[in-house]
Amino acid sequence: MAVQYRRDTVELELKRIYGGGLWKQARKAVDRLVSVSLVWPRPLVAERVAARPHQFDRDGLNLEDRDWSERILFKENVEGPFGIVVQVSETLTAQQVAKITGALGAAVLQAAGSEAARLAAGPLLTSLARFPFTQLAGELSGFGKTPRVVASGRTTVIPGTPGPIDVDLTVPGDVVRVRRVRTGGRARTRREIIHRQGEPAGTVRLEATYYRG
Repeated sequence: MAVQYRRDTVELELKRIYGGGLWKQARKAVDRLVSVSLVWPRPLVAERVAARPHQFDRDGLNLEDRDWSERILFKENVEGPFGIVVQVSETLTAQQVAKITGALGAAVLQAAGSEAARLAAGPLLTSLARFPFTQLAGELSGFGKTPRVVASGRTTVIPGTPGPIDVDLTVPGDVVRVRRVRTGGRARTRREIIHRQGEPAGTVRLEATYYRG
């Protein structure tokens, strides 16, 4: 017998990113790109993506006291189990923040009139070490690369239970720092692994509210 799922609307908010992430080592507040994806929220819709640059301090990111409009990620119809993928980028420069903000705004405008335009290919989510959208690659080509993902995690949700959702983050790939040192009067490049793949990288606190017809 086929399983029957009812359709609900989930309102998903980003509350906090905290714990032992890479931001602990920062000497000042820095900007990072936070991407949250819904994976197969309902039939025929493979993915929904919400992304926004946020400023992190040494304690991470706290939006608890911010306006609802800054915390909200999705108001989306869901039917049956769906996945949540969270990704956090390396530190962004001011130029990257400006470029990313423009790229994301353009993507929203392009998709506004077409349901099909908002559908994303599932295979893009097979790697947690890259962001699940391609617009940034073109917009940031002048900087040589898109931002690297330094913390990521995923979970699966059964709709209907409101309240907090915690997603544990890990380092998806070795984080390497390249330094130039002088030895014997000659400059050499030294690569140092500062965070290893699989290392814990903090926790994301989301908040789910459901509306039923």
